Amino acid sequence: MGKEWLWWLGEFGLAATVAIVAGFVTRDVPISILYGLFVGTVFFVLRAHTRIASQQERQINEIEDKVLDLPVTPIHLEGVHPSLTYILQSERNELLRMAKEVTNGEITLRTRPMRDYVNSFYRRITHGDKVVATNYGVGWGTPGQEVVRQIDYELAESGVDFTRIFIESTTATPEDKKRIRQEMEREKDHLHVRFVKEAKLPLDMRKNMRMVYDKCVGYAIWSKPVGSGIRQNIEEVTFYTRRDELEKAKVMAETIIKLSEEYK
Repeated sequence: MGKEWLWWLGEFGLAATVAIVAGFVTRDVPISILYGLFVGTVFFVLRAHTRIASQQERQINEIEDKVLDLPVTPIHLEGVHPSLTYILQSERNELLRMAKEVTNGEITLRTRPMRDYVNSFYRRITHGDKVVATNYGVGWGTPGQEVVRQIDYELAESGVDFTRIFIESTTATPEDKKRIRQEMEREKDHLHVRFVKEAKLPLDMRKNMRMVYDKCVGYAIWSKPVGSGIRQNIEEVTFYTRRDELEKAKVMAETIIKLSEEYK
């Protein structure tokens, strides 16, 4: 109950502040205070309405989760990384959609927008973060990778310390090597670009990885080589926010940086 009264007190103080500021700005104190009180009251009502709507939505989610008998739900994950809860919430909503359709004797199956999830995760990287990404040069030139590149450029421009390390596979063809160098040349003016041959890396470090220091790490698994040695199609991405995985990934990233060389 104490927190509830604290919220109401804060809202009243905000409305009163709007009224006082309006009075001083216009210098017509009586009318301005009345106007300010009106604006503050409207603002207060809107915020209260939003809060009540949010509470109702949460209650509905709780009821739906109980009906679905889900062992773990978004409402129980308040301390978890927001990007992970976002993905879980999206999947939950998709499950509810299909359940409602089945009751009507129909169902629409959709391809999981995995790349959308991944890009949404990347966009949560913020100013001051440090990112180290390793890549075998897979998929560059495809529409999906073009989006990723632009996101990375935007992150770097916003103040993210971004390093991409290209790994030349031991099975890379001359065409593969040419593509990797073309991509490094393209990115060097935007990101910190480094290069290493796969043979120099320990077996457990030959991965497509994106490490956001002290926050999360993602590993991508690609399909088998198609045509050339460059693997093209992504099959799955796993994100970790556990401390043990972050520490392991941090050591891995620092080791790969030491074994690689700067591309200029």
